[in-house]
Parts: sequence; structure tokens; C-alpha cells
Amino acid sequence: MLFSQSRGLNCLIFAFLFCVLLTGNHGMTVNTDTNVVPFPWDKMRLPETVKPQHYELLIHPNLTSLTFTGVVQILVEVEQDTRAIILHSKNLQISKAQLLESRHHRDLQISEFEANEQIALFADGFTFEKGNHLVHLEFYANLSDSFHGFYKGRYTTNSGEVRIMASTQFEATHARAAFPCFDEPAFKANFTIRVRRESRHISISNMPKLRTVELADGLLEDHFDTTVKMSTYLVAFIICDFHSISKKSQHGVEISVYTVPEKISQAEYALNTAVTLLDFYDDYFDIPYPLPKHDLAAIPDFQSGAMENWGLSTYRESGLLFDPEKSSSSDKLGITKVIAHELAHQWFGNLVTMQWWNDLWLNEGFAKFMEYVSVNITHPELQVDDYFLEKCFTAMSVDSLISSHPISTPVENPAEISEMFDDVSYRKGACILNMLRDFLTPEAFKYGIIDYLKRHSYQNTVNAHLWESLTNICTSDGLDSGRLKLDGFCSKVRAESPASKWFMEDSVDVGAIMDTWTLQEGFPLVTVEVKGQEVILKQERYLKGEKSSKTSSTSSFLWQVPLTYITSHSSAVQRFLLKSEKDVLYLSEKVEWIKFNVDLRGYYIVHYESGGWDALINQLQQNHTVFSSNDRASLIHDIFQLVSIEKVPLDKALNLSLYLSKESEIMPVTQGFNELVPLYKLMEKRNMEELENKMKGHLVKLFKALIDRQHWSDDGSVSQRMLRNYLLLFACVRRYPSCVNTATERFQKWKESDGKLRLPADVSLVVYTEGARTDEGWDFLLEKYKRSTSPSEKWMIKAALAYTPLTHKLQWLLERSIEGEIMKTQDLPSLVVTVSKNPKGFKLAWEFMKTNWGKLVKKFDLGSSAISRMAVGVTDQYSTREMLDEVQTFFSSLAQDQGSGLRSIQQALEKIQQNILWMDRNIPLLKAWLDMQSVQD
Repeated sequence: MLFSQSRGLNCLIFAFLFCVLLTGNHGMTVNTDTNVVPFPWDKMRLPETVKPQHYELLIHPNLTSLTFTGVVQILVEVEQDTRAIILHSKNLQISKAQLLESRHHRDLQISEFEANEQIALFADGFTFEKGNHLVHLEFYANLSDSFHGFYKGRYTTNSGEVRIMASTQFEATHARAAFPCFDEPAFKANFTIRVRRESRHISISNMPKLRTVELADGLLEDHFDTTVKMSTYLVAFIICDFHSISKKSQHGVEISVYTVPEKISQAEYALNTAVTLLDFYDDYFDIPYPLPKHDLAAIPDFQSGAMENWGLSTYRESGLLFDPEKSSSSDKLGITKVIAHELAHQWFGNLVTMQWWNDLWLNEGFAKFMEYVSVNITHPELQVDDYFLEKCFTAMSVDSLISSHPISTPVENPAEISEMFDDVSYRKGACILNMLRDFLTPEAFKYGIIDYLKRHSYQNTVNAHLWESLTNICTSDGLDSGRLKLDGFCSKVRAESPASKWFMEDSVDVGAIMDTWTLQEGFPLVTVEVKGQEVILKQERYLKGEKSSKTSSTSSFLWQVPLTYITSHSSAVQRFLLKSEKDVLYLSEKVEWIKFNVDLRGYYIVHYESGGWDALINQLQQNHTVFSSNDRASLIHDIFQLVSIEKVPLDKALNLSLYLSKESEIMPVTQGFNELVPLYKLMEKRNMEELENKMKGHLVKLFKALIDRQHWSDDGSVSQRMLRNYLLLFACVRRYPSCVNTATERFQKWKESDGKLRLPADVSLVVYTEGARTDEGWDFLLEKYKRSTSPSEKWMIKAALAYTPLTHKLQWLLERSIEGEIMKTQDLPSLVVTVSKNPKGFKLAWEFMKTNWGKLVKKFDLGSSAISRMAVGVTDQYSTREMLDEVQTFFSSLAQDQGSGLRSIQQALEKIQQNILWMDRNIPLLKAWLDMQSVQD
């Protein structure tokens, strides 16, 4: 999420403080200077023998000097006698440390282990005996310049006034930069928070405000109610001048949306959506939301999409604010999903939290999965199911690399933890949960997760706890609520249900199945060969790129694969659990074709041998509607992935794609683009203009009929409107005359009206992108960007500005973004990647990233998703050995603390190597195939 490197401070020195010199294999060593005391702990993880019970925290930010002071009293339970209490602190100057004993206060000495972001509290000749102790710490620091910890933000009003605010972003390891604490998810405690402020500001935190006390110096102090037991990364407080609107949910929870005053009119959609979704989760999980209120705050400076702080979730403005006049259908879908994600976390993550960051997917995979479950039920008009499988395809693209990692992966330091916030934890996590839900049936799955949440409320869990709840739902004791009713699911009457049968008779071991998906990286390629009524099945790991030493260690990987299939004779979904490397299933009759992984409910790729692909291609060409739109999309995806590992020749995949000329559904169309557009994007980075233009011309012709049917309006369903934007943008970028003419005409009229003429929201991006092709149009758009108060409109204009063919404008844009004056620095990662996809900008983006790498790592933090997105996104369309050498040389020149060991850098290099292999193998085939199409035309 949000990770950046704050400015380092020297060792703290006062009264009895000892400085520590750190080296050696265990992270510490005793210095030869006898005046220096060694740090008493040499592990990255804190000792488990001292546990916090309650924090009393006072925070006082000064938004003029951009500093803050604080006092924290921590009630700790010492489980065995110890000479020192070890906890976290990062970049904090601690001015006082005391042990508050019943009769007197004992001054404590502090030793700091800066490398591990730890401090030790101790006193000469003193032992913290078993029992409870109250530790008092006073501290001060600068508000962070990054997007994490306790950081400063700013926004500009319509009148040009710059206003300052301060807010928090603690996940994963940044609470320690705001106050000394036990900053690991398993150290749950209660927090009583007070915030000191000026009267021109307000403060909000996790819990409702109980009262405000006026202090002698004119300051105000807000006292908040004590939180439920929770992890430090969920603590939040904001000091700002926001306005809010509020509404009560059906269950009596006060829900409010906070935003800068001038944008409060855009908060209504988020408020209504949050009320609907919180009520849904309350009922679905059969567990009441445990807090009296939930605030949603739109933060002007916010690098991640959103954060699930308990009772106070925080968002980018574009992730929360909706303008009915200017926001597109995709904006509405995105806002609804991100609110659904953060509110799902109030149960998955906040109420029940992973024991350690290696199982982050228990938080993020579940929240990503529940986005779709909840929005599908509460907002059916958004057609959210149309977009789930794309998440799985994205996860597979990362998971097919040698550099991938298991969903559950050991991590220790903050950079390794940051790298866990990736597509494997989020998207693969969601996809395997979807597969498990389909395998167990939605009913059984729901009962299992309710049992899991109730059994482990306010506690920490590992994978096994979830599998136990999902395996044992028919022997559940109902816990203490008595409300969990299985409605006959486990009774003999329901034995015809496949899941009921498993639970009642076969005792399916969910843990054994799911360990194969969470404890090893990658996913299976299932090869299918039909011989009469026999279907011979074989599984192996799907792995792209050249074989390496690592492939031998993964060649023995086996998964328990819940297969689903339909045939040419029956659309009824059949099931088969593939447990071994090879197996055979038997059909009741001979069939013309068989299609596995129905609707992409499973996380695997399928290869059809012995004419299997030919039969499926023939069916698509004759009548593609026999397959669902998701099945059509998955066939497109799978066959092109098989080209990459030489299981299928490129011309066969291209022949399958020809059916797309008759396609009209969003997922198959966009998947077709996702497979075909990269072919010419690779060529744009080489001197291959003739072949590149042939490929572009072929695609325009392939989708011409569908493009011609598009209206320049906001009519139709959400999926139709999103597809319209996609198709028209493609057509105009490819200079399709009718699209270019209409977009140019609309831009001119909009410009002549000084931007007052309303453009249909779903084609605004197309119009802006066309307008940004000229200096005059680009400058006009920039002025509108500066003045706009709509996050949706600003995002579309920014994207258009970044796709201009004018290289001097692109260079200016990159330079201004790192300054953060006109373009906010939070948008820099996406801007750099967008410019890198621009055929006129890819060299600029690469040079910019190299030149500013140090600044980027400092601002966005080592291991963060922002750094990963840039490292991979800027380079993933290179396909020459020269560029591979250049990228490799740059990244290998970096020091460890600048990212040389990051997984994302390995992914970037691996992707370039894949591209080189693909081009070497397939360019002659592609040229011959396009020539053949020209002859046939």
C-alpha cells in the first residue's frame, strides 16, 4: 500500500541513553567501547513475552511548523521477568521515558536499534517482573514528507488558498513512525486517543468523539472513545478542515463522509453506497458491525487507493467522490468496489486479523473477493461479475513467472512486507477463494466463513484456522450466538447436494486441497485429450520463459484441482477433482468438444490436445453464443498463453481470434484486445513500422463493425458504456477516420464553450485524448485540469495529457509531477507508466525513472506497490537484448537499500526476457499470417 522512506534520525541521546553500533550476521554486535551497551534483542520480530493491553495516546500536530508532539502511556503485560521492554519506534525523538509505578515514577533509559526500528526500555539493576506495568513516553518528530506514517497533506481551494492537513497511513509498519508501539498485527490492544488542535481545524479518529476540552492556550483537545481490541496498523487520526454529511444505517451505525469543503457535493453517492454495503455485511456475516460509527474520508494527498482503518476508512478523492455530471460509469463501478473492499475489511482484517504479514492474503484476498460478492447483490446494475475473471488473468501473468511467490510467504523486514501487497495476495487470493466457493457451493462457503469470523473475533489467525472452519461446518457448535443455522444443509435430506455429500460422507479435507494453492507458487496447466468417451487429464506447472534451475524444483508441483466442464451435448456443469499428475474421467457419450474451467471458476489454464482446440475454434466460428461470455474470454486467454510456452502455434491462436468480428460482449472483446494489442506495442519499441501498421490495421478491421455501432452518449448498461469508451478510444488512437472526426468536432465545441458544454461522461476521455494532440488543445486541457474540482474529470484529463504525441509536453508533465505543484505526486506512478505506454514517450519515461529513482524510493518507499508498478510497467514492453542489458545494468547498479533485491525488479527483467523469446519465435509466423489475411481480404 503506502510505503516510503522517511528521513533518518541519528541515535537518540539524552540522560541515560546509549548509542548502539550495528553490524554482523544477527543485526547487532557489542562495540569494543566499554561505554556502549549492546542492544538486548537481535531479531526483527518483537519478543512475545511482553504484550500491550491498552494505549493512552495524546497527539498534538502543529500545522504551521509541520511537527508534532505526543505522549503515550502503554499498559503492558509482562509474561516472564525481563530486564528490558522492546518495542518499535522510527524517526521519533523521545524526550522522556518513565515507568509509572504505584508509589513513584522510575526514569527509564532508552537504547535504539535503528536498523530494526526498535527501542529498548530499561533501568540499571532493574527487572520488569511478571505482571502489568505502565510505561510513559513523550516524543516529538516532523510530520512525514511521504504518504505514510503521520504525514502532512495539502490542497488548494478554488480561490487559490493552500490549506494544510495531517493524516495517518500506518499499514503495514508505519504506526511506529507516529508513536512508540508494539507494531505487529498480533499485538492487539485497546486505544484511547486524544488529539490537540487549533479551533480552525477538526479531528476525527477511529471512535466517536466524547467531548472537546478547551485548554488555557486557546487550543482544543478532542477526547475519543476507547477502541475495541485491534492492531496498531488500523489506528487512524486526521486533523483537517473537512466538511461531512451523515446518515444512519438500518442497524443504527452512524456513517459519515468527510471531504474538503468545496467537494462535499460529490459525497452523496459514497454515503448511500456505504450505508447499503455496511448493512449488507452486517447481515451476510451474521455479526453486527462492532463500532457505533464509520467515517469515510477523501484525502487530497493519498498514494494508495484506500485504507481500512477501523471506524475511519481513508480514500483517494477519486476513489470516493462521484460527480453525476462528470463521473463515468467506470468511476461509479470503481468507487462502489473500493468502498465494498474497505468495508469488508471491517470483518476480514480488522475483526479477525492475520497473525503475521506472510498471510496478508487472509485480509486482502478476502476483501477483494467480497467486493464482487457484495456489489453483485447490492448493486446488480453495475454487472460486477463481468470483471472478476480479468483479476485472475492479471494474477496469472505474475504467477507464471519464475520470480512469483506462494500466497503465504515468509517475510521479515518492512521492504519484504511491503512487497506482499501485490497481485498474488490480492487477486490470486480472491480467485482461489472464488474457486473454493464454487467447489463447496456458495451456501457451504458462506457458513464456513461465518464460523471462521465468529470463532476468531478480535484474534489473529493463520491459514489453517480458515480451512478448519470450512471443513467442519456440519459439526459447528454454533458458537455462543446461536444464530448460525444451517437450514438443513448438513441433513440427510440434502444429500443430493454435492457439497453436502462431501461434508457428510467423504470428509473433504479443505486444508489439504487449499495448501496446494497457498503454499506453493504458480498454478497448473491442465492438458486434456479426448479419446472416445475417455478424457485423459494431465497437470503440470504453467511457467513462462526459458527453463532455469528453479523449474526443476517446481516440476514436482501438484495441485488438487476442482475441475468443471461442459460438453457439446450438455451445458450442465460437471465436476471432477484432479488430485494426481494424471487421471482419466469418463463421459456418458461421445462429444464433439469439451470445455473446461466453466466461467473461469478455477485458477488454471487448459490445453486441448488432439484436435480439441480445432473443435472449439470451429464452434466459436459457427455459433459463439453456445459458450458464456466468460468462457469465450477464457478461451482467448488460454490459447494465447499456450503460444508463449510453444504448446500452440501462433496462427492457431490468431485463427481463434477471428471470431471476434462477431463479438459484442465486454469481457471477450477486452480480452481480445489484451492479447492482440501487446503484439504491436512490442513492435512500437523496435524499428518494425511496416509490420506494426499491418497489425494495427488488422485490429481496426476486426472490430470495425462493433466500433461503427457505438454511440457518443451515456446510454446503455454499465458494461455497454465501459465497452463504448474502450472501443472509441482504441479507434481514435488508431486514427480511424469517423472516430477522429467526431472526437475532434466535439473537442472544438467543448473548447469554444470554455469547457461549459457537457460532454457525455463515458466518451469524455476519448474527446480529451484527441484534443491533447495539439499544443493549443493540450494547454487548454491543462488549464481545465488546474481548475477542476472533479477527481474523475481530473483523472481523465491527466490520462489524455500523458498520451499526447508531443514529447516536449510529456517531458514537462513528468518534471511537474515530481514537484507536486500542478500534478499531485501521488499520481506520479500511474503517470510514468502511462507515458511509458505512449509510443512517443517510452524513452522519456525510462530516462525519468532512472534519473529520479532515489527520489521515488524515498517518496513511495522500498517494496511499495508504487515502486513495483513503475519498475515493471515502464519496462514490460521492451523486447530487445540491448534494452534488457540497459535495464539489467541500471538495476544491478543499485544498492540494497535502493531496491537491488526487489522481487519487482526480477519480474521486470523476466518479462523483457519473455518478450525477446516471444518475438524471436513468432514474428515470422505473425508476418506470414497477416500476409495471408491480406490475400484473403
